[in-house]
Amino acid sequence: MNGRRFAERGRFFRHIGIANLTILSMLERIFSPQSPCDCNVVHWESKLRRPRFHYRHSAVPRSFQLHGLLKPPAGKVAGVAQPVGYLISHEINDSSIVVNRLLKDGDQVFWLKEPVSVNGRKQGPGTIYVPASAKTRAILDRGAATLGVSSEGVAARPGGEALQLKPARIGLWDQYGGLMPSGWLRWMLEQYEFQFEVVYPQALDAGNLVGRLDVIVFPDGAISRGGRYDTGSQPKPEDIPAEYRNRLGGFTAEKTLPQLKAFADAGGTIIAMGSSSRMGMLLGLPMSDGLTETVDGRDRPLPGTKFYVPGSVLRASIDNTSPMAHGMPSEVDIYFENSQAFRLAADASLNGMQRGAWFSNATPLRSGWAWGQAYLEGKAEAVVSPLGQGKVFLIGFKATFRGQPHGTFKLLFNSIYFGPAKSSSAGAAVQ
Repeated sequence: MNGRRFAERGRFFRHIGIANLTILSMLERIFSPQSPCDCNVVHWESKLRRPRFHYRHSAVPRSFQLHGLLKPPAGKVAGVAQPVGYLISHEINDSSIVVNRLLKDGDQVFWLKEPVSVNGRKQGPGTIYVPASAKTRAILDRGAATLGVSSEGVAARPGGEALQLKPARIGLWDQYGGLMPSGWLRWMLEQYEFQFEVVYPQALDAGNLVGRLDVIVFPDGAISRGGRYDTGSQPKPEDIPAEYRNRLGGFTAEKTLPQLKAFADAGGTIIAMGSSSRMGMLLGLPMSDGLTETVDGRDRPLPGTKFYVPGSVLRASIDNTSPMAHGMPSEVDIYFENSQAFRLAADASLNGMQRGAWFSNATPLRSGWAWGQAYLEGKAEAVVSPLGQGKVFLIGFKATFRGQPHGTFKLLFNSIYFGPAKSSSAGAAVQ
C-alpha cells in the first residue's frame, strides 16, 4: 500500500466506508497527534496500547475481493506405524471439533490427568487420548488436513487416571425475541460442532430436565445483576402467534431455581456466564459478590466512583490442572466489561469448589480503563463446584464475547465436556 508491504504478524488491513470516518478521526486524535485523514482505507497495526495508522488516499478498486478466511497450515498424523491409540493436544481450540466428530461417531475419547511427553515435547494435563480404529484414523486425517490439528500415534495405552468424555445433550438458554449473547453462543457451538438445542424459560420451569438434558448453558444476560430477569418488555401471549408463546418468560427464583437444583442433584451440569454467573449465590454455593462494600452494616455494590471497568483487557491467573482450564496457559488475557468477580468462602475448597481463573495481583489491567482495579485482587473469575450429583460452572467475565476472545473459549468447552465426564483410565473405558 503506497509502496509499503504489510505482511507482518499482528497487522490488519481494513476497508471502511465514509460513514466511519468520524470513528477513524476519533481514533486518530486519541492515538496520534497527526491531523485526521480524509480517506476511506486504513491500515491498523495492532499494538496492545498504541496502534499506528497508515493511509491510502484512493478508493479500493471494484475488483477488490475477499475470498474467505485463510486456512490453517495442515497438521499431520504421525507416530508409530501401527498405533494402539492417538494423542491430541488440548491447547488447540479446533481440537474440540475433532473431539465432537469422534464422539458423534461413537469413538471413545479420554482426557489424561497427568502430563505426557510426545517426541520430547511435554503436553500438560488434559491431553486427549483416542483408541485406534479404522474410522478413528479417517476423522484424524480429516482434522489434520482441514483444521491443522495434529495427532501422534502411540504404541501403548497411557496409564494413570483419566476422564472419559461422552456426547452431551446440551441446552442453550434463550428468550422470546432472542438474547444477543445466546445468539452468539449458538453460532459458536455450531462452528465447533457441538450438538445442542435451544431451551426457553417455560421448558425449564416445567422440570424433568435430567431426562432431557445433560448440560444447560446460561449466557450473559439470562440473569441480571439483581439475580432475576425482567420480563416487563415482553408482549402478551395473545399478541403473538401461538407457536411462539412457549418462548415467553424468564428466569425466576420461584419457578426456575428449584428445577435447576433438582437437575444438578440428579447429576446435571449447569454453566452460567457473565451476569448469569450470579446463579452460584442463588444456588447457595460458598461464595459471595466480590465487588461490594459494607455501608451501615449492609453490603451494597461498589459505586462507579470506586470501581469502573468498561470493556477492558485484564490479566488473570489460570489453574490448568483443573479440568475446567485444561489446555490453557498459566496466565491469560480476559475481556472484562463491568463483569462479575467472586469472593470464595473460607471453606469453599473443603466443599469441593475449585478456581479455574482469578486475579492474583492488584494491577491486572493490560489495555483499556480500570478504575479501582485493586478491588479485583484475589477475586475468582471462573469456578467449578459440586452440587448434589452434578456440577456448576461459573464464568464471571465475557469469555466468549461475540465469538472473539479465542484464548478463553476453552473455559466454556471444557465445562461442557467435564460436567458429564466419568472418571476412568485410558486403559479401561467406562461402559
